[in-house]
Order: sequence, then C-alpha cells, then structure tokens
Amino acid sequence: MTFESPSDPRDVQERQLSVVPGRSESMERVAVLVDQVAERASGGDLLAPAQATVRILSVLSDLGYQPIEVSLEPEKTDEWLKVIMDGDFDVAFNLCETVAGIAAGEYLAAAAVELLELPMTGASAATLLLCLDKDRCSAILRTNGISVPDWAVVEEDGSLQKDWELFPVIVKPAAEDASNGIHPSSIVRSHGELLEVVNRVQDSWGRVLIQEFIEGREINLAIVGKHLLPPAEIDFSTLPDGSPPIVTFAAKWHPDSPEYVGTVPICPAPLPPGKAEQLQRLAARTWQLMAGRGYARVDIRLAEDGTPYVIDINPNPDLSLDAGLFRQARVAGWSYEELIGRIVEEALPSENGDGVADHGWTFVQPQTERIETV
Repeated sequence: MTFESPSDPRDVQERQLSVVPGRSESMERVAVLVDQVAERASGGDLLAPAQATVRILSVLSDLGYQPIEVSLEPEKTDEWLKVIMDGDFDVAFNLCETVAGIAAGEYLAAAAVELLELPMTGASAATLLLCLDKDRCSAILRTNGISVPDWAVVEEDGSLQKDWELFPVIVKPAAEDASNGIHPSSIVRSHGELLEVVNRVQDSWGRVLIQEFIEGREINLAIVGKHLLPPAEIDFSTLPDGSPPIVTFAAKWHPDSPEYVGTVPICPAPLPPGKAEQLQRLAARTWQLMAGRGYARVDIRLAEDGTPYVIDINPNPDLSLDAGLFRQARVAGWSYEELIGRIVEEALPSENGDGVADHGWTFVQPQTERIETV
C-alpha cells in the first residue's frame, strides 16, 4: 500500500507511511482519503481531482496539521482500512467521491470511516447515499412540502412508462453526480425522442431519471457548517444558439467546449436581498432534511412564476480553486485556507458536540465585488 505526501505541490512522491513515534500532540494528524482511480489517468498523470488534493495537502500543512494522503487502490480495500486504523489519525479529510471510479461506492468509503469511529469531514455515509439516489431524495423533499420537479424512474431492466406526457424533460442517470451522463440531447420535448434517449442512458448507466425540466434561472446555494454563503447563478446567455440552458458534462470538465465557455457562473447572483435569503433558507431546510453536515451545494431552478424548485443536492462538492464552492466562499470574504480550515474544524469534536452540525444558521453577506470567473 503506497501513500503520497507532497513536499512540493508540483512533485507528488510515493512513499510508505510510517507512524511517527512521539509526535507532537498539538499537531493533529489528518488522513486525506482519495480514490486512486478517480485521481489518476491510466498513464499515471494527475487528473483535476488530484490537483485539488495536492493543494489541500499543502494548505493543511500550512494550517498546522500533519496531512497524509491515503489512496484507495483497486482491490486493496483491506490494506487501505488497516492503514487508517493504524495511522494514529485524529480526523479524516474525505475526498473519496468514488470507489474504483464508481460513484455508487462513495458512501462506502465514508461508512468505513464511520465504523472506525474516526471524525470525518463532510457528509455522513447515509446522507451521501440518499443524495445520490435522486428519486428517493425528491420523494423526501416533496413529502416535506418542498417543490421539486415531477419525475419518473426507469429501472435498469425496465421500460419507459407509456403514459408519460409532461414535456420538456431532462433525462439523466438516476444515481450519478458531476453531470455524468448529461449532454445537450438530455433535454427532450417529445415521447418518441424520450424513448430513444432513455434507452441510450440506460445502456450506459442503468437506472434512468426522467425529470420535468424547469425552464428558468439556475441558482447555486452553498453551505459550510452553519454558514449559508452568498448565492451564485449560472448565466446561460452566451451558449451557442440551440444549446439548452443546462450544465452538461462538457460544461463542467471540458474547458475548450462551447458549453464550458457558455455557462458563466456569477456570484453573488443578482437577486433582491429578500429573495436571496428565501433561497438560502430553502437550501438550509433541504440540507437538514438530508441530515446534512459538513459542506454542500443545493441547486435550484426558479420557474417563470418565481417558484423555486430544488433540482439537486450535492454533499461534499468539488473543492478545486475554480469550483463553485470556493467561488462563493471568496465572495463571502474567505481565503482558500479559511475554507479548508473551516471544513476540518466542522469535523473535529468540540466542547459543544461531536462533529455533528448544530444548525444555528449564519447568513453570510457578500464581501467582495461580483465574480464571474475564478
């Protein structure tokens, strides 16, 4: 089992972990948990998540922690667990969004840490699992009076309901994140087209979610601990003609694509103060219903009549410098170091609790000029 602890963010060197005897009790030891498949291409090159990991390791060191990267390799789960158990760690910084590159395994990594009773950043295994299953998440929200788009699920071995008549819809994997499986063709406006797209998504992803498409503004709400950060908005006005106003996979991960260039995040979102606080409160209630803790992003669509619809809940969102969470933190006046520090502090036991969020919400006001790009 190998571990990576960069002395220089540009040079990640593999080494064997050795428990340091007699270490200073004031230097808390942090296991930075990552999935090797998600961090490295087949040739061994660092992918975008790994670049964020290197930066987080450096920041944790600057903050006075002793960070050790613990990389989960395929078919070596037992070794990974043993190192966590034997590593004399005070807290785990959980960056495992997948296990062996599969999103459905995200909650398993968190569950393993919970079984070891090690404090952990971010959401619990139960919250991660619930938010990944988009249909079940929507059912809970609707039951509690929160507006969500109408939806249906086509099971892996099932067929499309012939009586579905609500259009337009967006068709996407029922249990994925990071916009996996979402493309311009995901917006469907007829039953014949719907059948074709469902079959295509089903072939690649298994369970398929058909979700009413709310045509309106898209607002992102960010939560860190008890702090509700300034809302952001995705501006779709510069997308090529004919492109649907959605955040596709290319819009997130392909910087040279028209979708990436045409989906401009604006923070703070141009909203009246009362509307911004209304949406922040909605995001907070949504997160509480998921038993959320740590940090999250809640995505909302504003319909033409002003009704906010929750379309997605993202626990443990991307912590890259150019990702939405840090953009909103910057507008709140936080540095990257402060963001990472707050995330760790939320996980550590304190005099007032055991790392579980005690929600007394703080509405963080914008402290900087509007940011459109990072």
